Amino acid sequence: MNSQSPIVLRSPREILRKPPANLDRRDDALFCEAYSYSTFESRLSLFLNSKVSAQSVVYSRFVPQLGSLYRAGDVRYYRFRHLVKMFLTAHKVVLSRDRTHLLVTDQESVGHFHWFTEVLPRLWLVKDRASDLVLMLPDSSYVRETGLASLKALGLEFKEICWMESRDFYHVPRLFHVSKVCETGQMDDELMLELNRAFTRKNYESGRKLYVSRANAEFRKILNEGELEERVKAYGYEVVQPEGWPLEKQISVFSECVSLIGIHGAGLTNCLFMPPGGTVVELRKREPNYGYWHLAESVGHKYYYYHGEPDSELSLIGRGCNLTIPVDDFEEKILKII
Repeated sequence: MNSQSPIVLRSPREILRKPPANLDRRDDALFCEAYSYSTFESRLSLFLNSKVSAQSVVYSRFVPQLGSLYRAGDVRYYRFRHLVKMFLTAHKVVLSRDRTHLLVTDQESVGHFHWFTEVLPRLWLVKDRASDLVLMLPDSSYVRETGLASLKALGLEFKEICWMESRDFYHVPRLFHVSKVCETGQMDDELMLELNRAFTRKNYESGRKLYVSRANAEFRKILNEGELEERVKAYGYEVVQPEGWPLEKQISVFSECVSLIGIHGAGLTNCLFMPPGGTVVELRKREPNYGYWHLAESVGHKYYYYHGEPDSELSLIGRGCNLTIPVDDFEEKILKII
C-alpha cells in the first residue's frame, strides 16, 4: 500500500474581487477574467514508501503526483527525464521510519511571493500537527533565513527540519503532503487575513507611507527612479529597500504602513503585513497580471495600478522589461487621489 485516502483540510471557496480602485474602462480586459474564481480543495495526503526529489516532486510507485508539481504540464518531464536523472546521478537518502515527514513546497517555493502566498497558507492548515512532523524544505539561503524566520513569527514549531539538497533523492517511509490552496497568483482571503493577524500581533502605530525601490536590482527596474523618488517624497513617502532586511524588520516596518507604492515584484508582497484598510499601488506594464491585486484585496487593502512605459516587448513578469514612469502623469492620476 503506497497511499491512503486524503483528508480534506479546506473546501473550495468562491472568491469575488472588486475592480482596481482606479480602473480605467480601457483596461477592463486586463482584469475582467479574474473578478471571480474558486480556490482548490486542499488535501492532506499520506504516501507510504514514496520518493521525493529536492525539487519537491513526490513519486508514488515511481509516478509523479500531479499535486506536487508547480505546473501540471510538466508531468512528462518529471515522469521520464527527471526520474531517470535522479536514479542515475542523485545521492540516495533513506529517511527514518520513526518519523512522519511533511512536504508543502514545489519547484517555485524559494521566491518571496510564492513562499508567503503559497507555502505558508498550506502550513497554516496543519499548524496544530506541526510538533509531530518533520518538515522537508528546499535547502536555499532564502528559506534558511526568511523562510525559517516566517515560521518563528507564526509560532510554527516542527519536530525537525529536513533540508533537501539538490543532489539528493529521498526515500520517505511516511510522507504527508498538503496540496495547493489556490492557483498561483490567487488568494484564499480568510487564510490570508489569518496570516496577516498572526504576523502583526503587536499593535503598531500606523501612518507611514512607503515607496519600495529596486535601485539595486539587476532587472525589472524603474529607469527614472531618482525622479520618481523625489516626487513621491514630496507626498510624504519614505523610500525603502527591504530586500536586505531581516524578516523581523520587514514585518515591523510594513506593519506601520498605510500606503505602499512599488513596481511589480517581491517588495509588494510585504503588503501582507500592513494593517487592513491600506492602499497598494502597483507600477506595471499593460498586460494581464493579477497576483498583487489579489494579495492586496485579500487582506483588505484598496488596489491601484499605474502602467509605466516599457523599454522592450518582454513581459514585466520575471526577468523581463524595465519601466519609465512619467512622473507628472503619475502625480495627477495616483499621488493626488490616494
